[in-house]
Amino acid sequence: MRAPAGPPQRAVCLLAGAAVFALPCVLFYRLILFHFYIRGSALSDTGLLGSLMWHSTAALRLPPSLGGESFFAVHVAPVLLLVSAVSDVLPATMPQTFAGFVGVCHGLLALAMFWLLVGGYGMRRGAALALATLAAAAFAFNGLAIAIARFPHFEMFAAACLLLFLVALVLEHRAIAIVAFAAALATREDVGLHAFGFLFLWAAANRLRGIPWRHDAWIVGFALAGLLYSAAALLVQHFAFPGHSSFVRIYLGDPPFAGLGLQREGLRLVAWLTLHPSIIVPAIATGLWAARTHMPFLMLGYAACIPWTLLHLLAANTLAGWMVGYYAFPFVVAMAWPWLAVLIRRGEAEIPAVRAIPLAGLLLAMTALSLLPIGRDWDQGRTPMPDALLHAPSGSQQALTDRAVAAIAAARPALGRLLVDESVASLSPFAFPRAELAGVADVRPDTVVFFPDGFAAAGQEAATGLPSRYRVPGTALIIATNRPAETVQGLGLPLEAVP
Repeated sequence: MRAPAGPPQRAVCLLAGAAVFALPCVLFYRLILFHFYIRGSALSDTGLLGSLMWHSTAALRLPPSLGGESFFAVHVAPVLLLVSAVSDVLPATMPQTFAGFVGVCHGLLALAMFWLLVGGYGMRRGAALALATLAAAAFAFNGLAIAIARFPHFEMFAAACLLLFLVALVLEHRAIAIVAFAAALATREDVGLHAFGFLFLWAAANRLRGIPWRHDAWIVGFALAGLLYSAAALLVQHFAFPGHSSFVRIYLGDPPFAGLGLQREGLRLVAWLTLHPSIIVPAIATGLWAARTHMPFLMLGYAACIPWTLLHLLAANTLAGWMVGYYAFPFVVAMAWPWLAVLIRRGEAEIPAVRAIPLAGLLLAMTALSLLPIGRDWDQGRTPMPDALLHAPSGSQQALTDRAVAAIAAARPALGRLLVDESVASLSPFAFPRAELAGVADVRPDTVVFFPDGFAAAGQEAATGLPSRYRVPGTALIIATNRPAETVQGLGLPLEAVP
């Protein structure tokens, strides 16, 4: 057993851990701001989730344009209330708050892997610590994590907290395990079921090896807690919001299984081969690793995701059926599982750094495999990578864009019949009713405000035929209108005519 690190080395490890957390946190923060202010985001779900995380009420009311009901009818997500409470004391805008949350999610993902390598594999010094830092930071940028960030949601918080929980459980830091487990459950009502899947298979595999159940008391206890929490949350949600079941709307369908058929499911399987190389390639590599080492336990993470995969294969909703973006979040944990499994199978004892270095190198290689340009990405927002990570909007661009959106919302009725695209509405979801959303409202507009490269082309299409176009310099906003020039200039914004 390696001697505990002394104070100087502990300080170096803490600094390395801070860097591991900060790098993905900052870069994904920048990506989300790029998504909001340069490319143009989606009202549903980016703008919606941002509005719920920023100065929201306890009821988590949706913007009127998206129905106005409580978000708890869609997902039981207490974590949004916590983030909203934090937003009340931070000098941050709504997009900055949401960007910060996404950044923290990816930072926690990297930090969990760093703790596993340093605390579990003893990679605390010299080249070993440098490799652990690099491998852990890189893991936060694996192919699936980036695919999820292209259509940003809040499920990555569940994946990061579940991984942090499992690392703490393996390393026997139970207080941290309890906190991380509770944070994961607070993300969504079904996270307890995912936790149950990983933990139940872990306990079952131990039982097959002859390990008595009493030695797995914590594993079984957490598994049952996750199962009971999700069952209770789903039951309360069903009775509190009858007729608003996300499970029926997304997975079961109404009538149930109406679109089920061999042709549809076969086409989905074919689509998965092109849409999910970031899942399939690491899974194949893990299978080869398990076969070579005669350790099928390495594949337990992927085995735990089989029910989730089958549920999506049969889902009524097309995007869920393809399991694109955030729908695949449990596989982030599955990808990290083999490095947990090695420790579990070695009695949770530290592995000398000389043997840990190849395993950390393997983590880097697995991350690289998940990024191979195989197939095609599902990217409705057409997010350029790595530009979106590196070229965030300046503070002045953000402020000017926010001021322009507020001025446009306040200029009714001078602008006549106003329409905005999703990207404009996502910056201020409560400012624009459904009747002013391009692509939704069936009206002939007098003024249309849109992002030229926005999430959808509805704004550009609605602006067809409007004689005058103006750009707000320093922003991505375009204003197309048939109003007199002095009316547009009355917005109090810098404007330049677009030929």
